[in-house]
Amino acid sequence: MNEIEWFFPERIEEVIEILKKDKVVPHSGGTGILRSDFRRIKGLIDLSLLSLDYLQSNNGIVEIGAMNTYYRVVQKLSQIAPNNVLIKSLSDSASTPLRNRITIGGSVAYFPIWSDLMGPLIALEAGLSLIGEYKGDYPVLEYVRNRELRNKTLITGIRFKPDNWDSYYYRATRTETDYARFNITILLKKSNNRIENVRIVMIGNKERFKRFTALEEYLKGKNIDRVKIQEIGKNLEVSFAGKKMGSPEYVKHLAGVELERGLSRVLAIS
Repeated sequence: MNEIEWFFPERIEEVIEILKKDKVVPHSGGTGILRSDFRRIKGLIDLSLLSLDYLQSNNGIVEIGAMNTYYRVVQKLSQIAPNNVLIKSLSDSASTPLRNRITIGGSVAYFPIWSDLMGPLIALEAGLSLIGEYKGDYPVLEYVRNRELRNKTLITGIRFKPDNWDSYYYRATRTETDYARFNITILLKKSNNRIENVRIVMIGNKERFKRFTALEEYLKGKNIDRVKIQEIGKNLEVSFAGKKMGSPEYVKHLAGVELERGLSRVLAIS
């Protein structure tokens, strides 16, 4: 294995210059790097001396520094937006030691297929702040779809409007600390008996993630008592690969059932 050079920047400006070096990657919690090919890494940038562990709310926008761990996000966000879906998703993610280690920025950058972070961020239509080869603010969807944005670039923060969503989060696992086979995020606003807005995202399918925009359009503006919940899972347009937790056909059926259950929960349909 090649000898790896460590960098310990104290200012963001230093990071920008270090990122220009060949095969140098940021190091935060380190859980993603453990799964990397160390032969392709020549340098690691330790981010612990930078002030990227903030979490604040300004003018209706929540801003989360990239160095916050899952545990810190749950702890701090509970004081600002106690009903936010990120609290639900990150509270049960992985195990307690890992929730104290995994950072928000690193988790977005690596985006594992079992991610408990990305579904809520996509549903919240979050934005990312980047420095390096690419700098400025980018929608999280653009970041995950355009791999070039990860080249010699560092995520410094995440922002989103918490708004007043009813939310539901489900992760399909065999044990409490197992990687999720898939997870479902539902955000919904309703007024009286009418659905005003809805966002539905699934992580872990064959395409890595899917936002069900057609289903969202079907539900928007509908009276709750006219929604045919039992038809939604049956007609779910999603596919799965592999045999974890069963065949792809079975997992698709399971995903449909859990999506129906989630919608019933947020719509308060018994």
